[in-house]
Amino acid sequence: MKTLILLSILSSPFLLLQQQQEIIAKTEHSEFNQGPNPKLNAYKILQAKCNVCHLAKNPRKVFTIYNMDLLAPKIQKQVFVKKRMPKGNEIRLTQSEYDVLEKWLETQNI
Repeated sequence: MKTLILLSILSSPFLLLQQQQEIIAKTEHSEFNQGPNPKLNAYKILQAKCNVCHLAKNPRKVFTIYNMDLLAPKIQKQVFVKKRMPKGNEIRLTQSEYDVLEKWLETQNI
């Protein structure tokens, strides 16, 4: 029983991300994505560039479409102020990706 509970806890971030990807796939061609959508654009960057490491190294700190607004101040601090993220040499943000994140953060009134 403990193994089953542990497996469900460990797999839940993966299931949540899969559900979010399905939501994004459904909304990419809907009115939700008509015109610029800073949150969705930022989420795609968080998914592609941040969650890759967060899933492997710290699954409890995975960015979701649901928690990203709450984590916006921390993202702003780590990416733009302290410049600690993304970590390592493998993953880098392009200038346009930084711009997209900044545009979304502006909507958060940080």
